Amino acid sequence: MTSTSRRRLLLAGATVLLSGCSGSGIPPLTEVRVPGTCRTPDSLVEFSTLGGATLGYEVGRTSTSYKADPRFVELLEAWAEDWSPMSGLGAMTTIWSYGAYVDKCDSFHASGRAFDIAEVEHEGGSISCRYDVWGPGSAVQNRDYWRLAASLHLHFGYTLTHLYDEAHHNHIHVDNAVSGWGTPTFSPRSRVQVQLVQAACRDVFGADVEISGSYDEQTQSALRTIQASLGITRPLGDADGWREFLRLTASAT
Repeated sequence: MTSTSRRRLLLAGATVLLSGCSGSGIPPLTEVRVPGTCRTPDSLVEFSTLGGATLGYEVGRTSTSYKADPRFVELLEAWAEDWSPMSGLGAMTTIWSYGAYVDKCDSFHASGRAFDIAEVEHEGGSISCRYDVWGPGSAVQNRDYWRLAASLHLHFGYTLTHLYDEAHHNHIHVDNAVSGWGTPTFSPRSRVQVQLVQAACRDVFGADVEISGSYDEQTQSALRTIQASLGITRPLGDADGWREFLRLTASAT
């Protein structure tokens, strides 16, 4: 199989994965299985902190450790290093999660390359991803939720929020099924990325944008105004332009 064919297969699988996340009982979507997706626990590494923050299990609120692909843990650490100074809330103290590796082949968690975040606690406050608890939420809750989501999009091309489906109302899911080990880039055909852009325009920067999941004219018009106000000269299709938009979104307070 050529590298192009493998890439197409991976993208196809990523678009239909429910990702095995904890949710509301919605049946999983059909998955195109990718060779090598399933892993065994002894091929993974255990980790109990990220960026100096203790990890905990959201159900029961107990400290715990998780298992994941060692390179994926490095991606999580890179996110944590980025996010703390951008958050405006000080150092992270605890990250509450629904898990990483899961021994289920109908989930990208089975590869040890996925992680679910329910809440991030900092020295100066916390950001909850529990839309099922606080939705539709206050202006501050929504702003901080999308700031956190933007920081995750910097490192994970597949970042699923409460806009994705009801199963993600209690956490944000990240994996690198699409971006692999490289730097994520923007695609106007990516519903999850377009939703992030629209939500950032609306809830972080105050633009009147309908969240449609489509990279339509109302979205692009609002985005151009925001980019100009932020001094962003590169388009989202440029890797640096995408990262600059995400960083300025994540650090907006």
